[in-house]
Amino acid sequence: MTQEVGIIGLLLNLSASITYITSQYLDEIQNNIRVRPIPWDGYIRINLLTPEDAVLIKSIEKQVKDKKLVEGDVITFSATLARLLSGALREDVAKYLLGLASELVIESPKFADSLLQLSLTDESFPYEPFVKFLDTNEHQFLLAAKTLVVLFSLKKAPSKYVNTLFTFLSKKLAASPQQNFQDIAVQSYGVLLRTKWYRALFWEGAKERVPVLLNVLKGSRNNLQLQYNTLLVLWLITFETKPSADIITEFDIVPLYFDIIKNSVKEKIIRLSIATLVNAVTLAPSKAINSLLLNSGLTLSKTLSERKWADDELVDDLEKLTTTLQEAFNSMTTFDEYKAELDSKHLRWSPPHRLDTFWKDNAEKFKEQDWKVLKQLADIISSNNNEGGIDPVVLAVALSDISHVITEFPEAVKVIERLGIKVNIMELMNHANAEVKYEALKTTQNFIAHTFK
Repeated sequence: MTQEVGIIGLLLNLSASITYITSQYLDEIQNNIRVRPIPWDGYIRINLLTPEDAVLIKSIEKQVKDKKLVEGDVITFSATLARLLSGALREDVAKYLLGLASELVIESPKFADSLLQLSLTDESFPYEPFVKFLDTNEHQFLLAAKTLVVLFSLKKAPSKYVNTLFTFLSKKLAASPQQNFQDIAVQSYGVLLRTKWYRALFWEGAKERVPVLLNVLKGSRNNLQLQYNTLLVLWLITFETKPSADIITEFDIVPLYFDIIKNSVKEKIIRLSIATLVNAVTLAPSKAINSLLLNSGLTLSKTLSERKWADDELVDDLEKLTTTLQEAFNSMTTFDEYKAELDSKHLRWSPPHRLDTFWKDNAEKFKEQDWKVLKQLADIISSNNNEGGIDPVVLAVALSDISHVITEFPEAVKVIERLGIKVNIMELMNHANAEVKYEALKTTQNFIAHTFK
């Protein structure tokens, strides 16, 4: 077994030591702050600091430099730091204290614990003094975020502060065009989402947060470490049932993951991608299996299984995935395949759509549950008018299917009228795409022809 084998297991072992954010960009910021002298005596003279505060800060500064922390001083400094950061500070002092704090929470467990103990007397501490800096300049908000990630990882934090940090990570860092920012964001998520409590809070804002992560993933092809860190975040959230289903149905990750797997030269990238899909298949089989099969997942998993891998976990996951998909494929009827495709909302010109025998053999199924399948087709047509941007192929196939239903069941015309999509269909005769225009015309003609039958 290679050195990398077993990392997936270790990542979920919360008793194992945590690797916090590693960023050369952040290190350079901290080094630049550290070497810039602060005129402590001058600040004492103009009453920005008390002499006692300045003496303590300088003492801690020397202890950090010498790597000889005095436990008593560190404990005292935690309360002093929280008090100073809560007040109004000059920018250089704030940056210096934030930089010092971000080092101490990692280097000194006693310091981190002392900060967290402040919550016993004031529940806003130690979080509020750092959270307020998330809305300041770059150096301050990065250092504050780094410290908060460590504190949150050590003790369950109040949800309002966690959500504030998650929103900051998504909107200010992950959504940034700077990959340095993106990497800090995904590493921060990677630390916190190992904990079930934080995964639940993260998913409350999934509609805003996941698309941003997927954009990072799409843009990280030339930055393998960023790609890996982003895949790690998405893997962690698939340890929960609802996210495992949503990430397939709402965020449609399967085509993207297959593209990554096919083009990756790194085994660890493939391993993490496959592990995510296995989680989804395990916790949300009805959603994940259909999507995987529709995207030729069985063929891909078989091809991958034939290759030689150094990672035993990857071999096991591929075997599990291939077996699961093969069993599902063997049990599927033609209508099951059609329904799976419709549920995915990614219709294409697969055989059922063009086979008259399919429509004659399965016509009754379109009437079941008060025309449920027809209503799904209608939703696709109406979504185009409400949201725009529907793939022309999807529109064309949906229109063709509706026309087939009308042919088999003229009474479907009344259902379509009740659903209010008659006008939508007719408007699509003016669509820019020739295939959509043709199918809309054909469906409208069929609609009119069967209206009085």
